[in-house]
Order: sequence, then structure tokens, then C-alpha cells
Amino acid sequence: MPWGPVQWRGPRIRMVPMTRPATLPTLRSLLGAALVALPLASCGGGASPDSTDSGSTGDGQASTQETSGKKKRPVILISIDSLRADFTTPYGHVPAFAPDEVTTPFLSKMAEKGVLFEHTSAASSWTLPSHITMLTGMAPMEHGIRSRKYSLHEGIDMISNVFQDDDYHTGGFFTAPFLHPAWGFQRGFDVYIPAADYLGTIEAGEALAAHGRSDTVEEIHSKSHTDNRTGEQAIDRAIGWLKHEDKYEEPFFLFVHLWDPHYDYFPPKEYRDRFLPMDSSVVGDELMKKDRLPSVEELEHLKALYEAEIRYTDDQIARLYAQLEEWGIAEDAIIAIVSDHGDEFMEHGNRGHHLTLLEEVIHVPMVIQAPGLIDGGQRIQGSVSIADLAPTLIDLAGLPGWPERSGKSMRPLWEVADVDYEVSLDLYRPTLKMNLMGYRKGMKKGIQDFRKNLLRIYDLEEDPKEMNATVANITAEDPFIQGLAKFILALKETPAPVHHVREAVEITNLLAEVGYVDE
Repeated sequence: MPWGPVQWRGPRIRMVPMTRPATLPTLRSLLGAALVALPLASCGGGASPDSTDSGSTGDGQASTQETSGKKKRPVILISIDSLRADFTTPYGHVPAFAPDEVTTPFLSKMAEKGVLFEHTSAASSWTLPSHITMLTGMAPMEHGIRSRKYSLHEGIDMISNVFQDDDYHTGGFFTAPFLHPAWGFQRGFDVYIPAADYLGTIEAGEALAAHGRSDTVEEIHSKSHTDNRTGEQAIDRAIGWLKHEDKYEEPFFLFVHLWDPHYDYFPPKEYRDRFLPMDSSVVGDELMKKDRLPSVEELEHLKALYEAEIRYTDDQIARLYAQLEEWGIAEDAIIAIVSDHGDEFMEHGNRGHHLTLLEEVIHVPMVIQAPGLIDGGQRIQGSVSIADLAPTLIDLAGLPGWPERSGKSMRPLWEVADVDYEVSLDLYRPTLKMNLMGYRKGMKKGIQDFRKNLLRIYDLEEDPKEMNATVANITAEDPFIQGLAKFILALKETPAPVHHVREAVEITNLLAEVGYVDE
């Protein structure tokens, strides 16, 4: 089939100033006038100046000595929606009803050959802002997409632009409505298309115009009964794109988004039977039913279905890797696997996500494999963000980085010193009166609730389940509080022009179908 550049003209938009949260009376009152007088430190997640003396330059660009004369390597970024770190094998998970099964064997192999980050935080607890952060290296307050009302300003480039500008083929394949071009995700991609049949309910004609009335377009626009196998569809289309005109023989950047672990949990039957090997009345949509809470038993069965979805997705990634091996390029490829957020199973009385900034939705897996550039089997203990992933991939490819963005290359963490980066967290839901910003460094984490004017501090080493927040006895002398205040204030003062999205009715209806009804 012909694969041409996507020609997306986008929805009608208008410039608006970014919605700013309320002021920070709690933090300002703690630090007083002294804080205002302090210069705003870079809000980036960089290591301290004395710990970044490595093969990476200060702006995240690889040194000339390391990259000169080397051929361009394939770069692949895979995002798995709604995947909690603690449900994956390399982070220690054992399935409750199937202890002999593993949820992510391929991710484990990746970790053995590459580097795993033990304490990676998502940017937010829902798909849209986290993916914008993942692809731009910017915190939500920087890029401004804290609500689905806004789309990315055309002046902000993404990782795809960086590779496209260096003459890489760039392809993106998405399986969730919140990655639709309406929010700006298509920029920098030669091809950016929905790779799941259920997305046929979105009027994506403009985004698919370059393909004409091909079989692919017809398939996207016809809803089928294979929606519980979106991973297969995405991987098939990604492989098809690479095969066309032998793109795999040339430098390429591939982004694949995989949706299946997102609720509802309807894994293929063979996976359901493996992880829930018993008779169960649980269907897979009970987690989010508004008329009742799931029972303890139902929750455990839903977790098993979630495990099955995860294993199915992991197997699809393994299938892509097997194709790379068949082509003889697997050892050349720089590959990253990450998640945008997790799901809650009533740990703090909540179901799903998009409700808190607690670890069950914020702690995500992240693994990078780059043979010859990264020694295998490393596990980084320092705190990092998914904002740091794009700058790292750009660094590993030897391309110029983004020195002014909060995300920084993580190369120094495995080459020089395993230190803690500063991490930004964000959740803004006006309809539920939620306006939260969070900060993490190391095993300490703070969440500022602007609506309630309340700051909660968690010690994740002493209290990993976040059951005992400190809300009193917080003093300005605490170095963590000083760092938190400077970091959040710096982000708040970061200009972020955005566009206002006029969401198509079809998109709104589809988002309602998958649980997003009041954003």
C-alpha cells in the first residue's frame, strides 16, 4: 500500500493563554520573601553539575568523540498505555492466580540487555498530558496541555521533528483517542495513523488523506470484533510501514502506542485462560461501573485480566523485535519501552486513573536497550521522569538536544553517577475541582493541592504505599521543601502558549465510550 506523508490540517484553533493554577500561598509562606529573591533554578531533571561530567554534553547532546563517524541507528519508542511498574516482571510482579506465568518476559529480556529505571514517574495520571511530555521532554506546565481543551503550540517540536530534520523516516501508530492529531501529535511524522479498528469512529479522514481509499483506510473506518487485539493491529501496521520500500534498511524513528492494558480488560481468550484459570463471572468492565463498587474477589479477578492484557501486549512487542532480528537490525536498534500512567485498584479508594498523583498511577516502567551504547543489566535507582526519555533517545542518537526543557538526558545516570533527578507531576481537572502539582526527588514526594491550599509530603522509603502523608511540621529549613517550592514556582512561571481545540463530536463520543465523560 502507498505510505505517504500525513496531511493533517487540524481542527479550528485559537490562541489562548495557558490556564494557570492559583498562587502558592502555602509554599510562599514557608519560604517567604527569601524564596522570591532566589534565582529560579532550572526546572529540569538534570543531575547536579558535578555529577554530569560524562560523554554527554550539558544540553543532553552526545559528545562528538562518541558519535562521530557512526552510522545512524534505528530508534524505536514504544508506549504501553495504563501499565503500572509493579505489575511487570522485572519490577517483581508475580501473578496471583498463575504464579508460573510472567506478565512481561520480553521487557525482562530488554532489561537484561539494557538499562531499567527503578523509579520512573509519569508526568500525569492520564494519557494526553503524559504523552505530550513523553514526546517533547517538557512537563505539563511547560507545554500547557493540562486539559483536553488545548493542543500543542506549533512552535514546540517533538522528538519526531528532531529525527525527521536529520533525514530519518518517521512513523507513528496510535491506538488511543487521546493520541489523535487534534492535539498536535502528528507533527514530525511522515506517517501518523490510527492503528486500531475501534478508532474508526473518529473522523480521521484528513489525517488519512494521503492514503486515499486504501484497504487500510477502509479497515480503520469499519469497527470490527478484533478491538481486544489492538496490539496486533498496531504492530502489523508498523511492520508494514517498515517493509514498504525497505525502510528498515534506512534510518528510521518509529513510535508505537499500545492500548490494550487500558480498562476495560478484555484480553484474548487464550490469555484470559492463562491468568484467570478458573470459572469467573467477571467480564472485564466491572472496574469502572458507576452503579456499584467491585467486590474484593472481583478486584482480584480484574487484576488477573489486567495481567493477561499486559502479557498479550508484551508478546506483541516481542513479535516486532523478532522481525527486527530477521532483518538483522535488532542489535543496531535503540529501543525504549515506557508507560504513560498506571491504574488504581482501590488502593486509596479509587478505580482507574486520572484521579490522583499517587504511586499506583504514577510509578511506571521504563527500559532502554542500545547495544554498544548501554551495558546490559543496569538498574538505575535515581528518580527520573518520562520527560527525560526523549532527550535520552536524542542523545543516544547523537543529535542536538533541547537545553531549555525540563527533561534531560539520563545517560549520566548509567555512565557517571546514579543520582536523583527532579521530577514534575501534574493533574488538572476543572470539572472535579482538581488542580494538583507534584514534585519528587529521590524517595521524597510532595503534592500541592491548589484548591485546598494543602501540601502533602510522602517519604516513599518509609511509606511506599503512601498511607501516611505529612501535612504538618513542614518548615522552610527542610531542603526538600526548598527544592519543591523553587521547582514548582519555576514551572508556574514558564510561558506555555497553547491552542484551543474544537473537539469533533465523534472524538467526544468515543472518549465517552471509554470512560472520559467530564474532562
